[in-house]
Amino acid sequence: MHKLSFTGDCDEQTFNTVCATHDFWYHSYYFDNGFEVRGDYNIGADVHDYGFPDRAGARVLDVGTGSGWFALYFEQLGAEVTTVDARGYVDFDVYGRAGNPPIEVEKSEPDDIGPDGKPLYFSPVSRGFWIMRNLLRSNVRYVNARVYELPTVFAGEKFDFVFVGALLEHLRDPIGALMAARQVCGGRLFATTPVATDGGDHPWMDLPWTHLSKIAWWRPNLPCFRQWFLAAGFSEVDVSRSVTLTGDKLEQHVIGEDFRNESHPLQVGDAQI
Repeated sequence: MHKLSFTGDCDEQTFNTVCATHDFWYHSYYFDNGFEVRGDYNIGADVHDYGFPDRAGARVLDVGTGSGWFALYFEQLGAEVTTVDARGYVDFDVYGRAGNPPIEVEKSEPDDIGPDGKPLYFSPVSRGFWIMRNLLRSNVRYVNARVYELPTVFAGEKFDFVFVGALLEHLRDPIGALMAARQVCGGRLFATTPVATDGGDHPWMDLPWTHLSKIAWWRPNLPCFRQWFLAAGFSEVDVSRSVTLTGDKLEQHVIGEDFRNESHPLQVGDAQI
């Protein structure tokens, strides 16, 4: 299992106290000095199966950072990392909702102000990233945006590597999201999603989770997953690798009905412009 380097200067008691101020860690964090906070999924257990290329010196965009494990991992590999996440539930693609309400219905004021003077909002998931970023004294840049807004938010910017981790299933328009990501991608993009294992050779996808969660949409079969990237304009696509999203907490969460955070297989889409 890969353990991140603890680059902060606090003691373990302070670390535990600060982490306990947040009640939902999507990613687990295990550090080389023995510090840890357990979340829903232990990414470090399987990260080497992703097949990430060497990121030293690269400009990396982590889309949908959640609790931020990948962003901090890429930074520790020597990358210059920018991470993107929604402001909150108002920015999610919610099944059955006709549009996105204004942020004011969820938060009356921003959580912070960025170095450019723009307001920053932490979602219930991404607040964990901010806690860990501060503890590690990280330099990862954080931007609020929906994935479809990437070309506007990063107008004129290109990233050597774009990572979209386990996000596409939560989007109403996964092809549109990949099109937006391609416009800021200067080389290579990885994206992961669950796929149907009994899909055959003809591309198709269904809506298997909408009765469980209003923020989970598509399950493609493997040929369909590949077609998402081609439809978005990528020229070389490899969907042959799979990884495991390893569950780390045993307690139940409710998304319409109870379920446990078990391990889940994800397919890796490796695409080049």
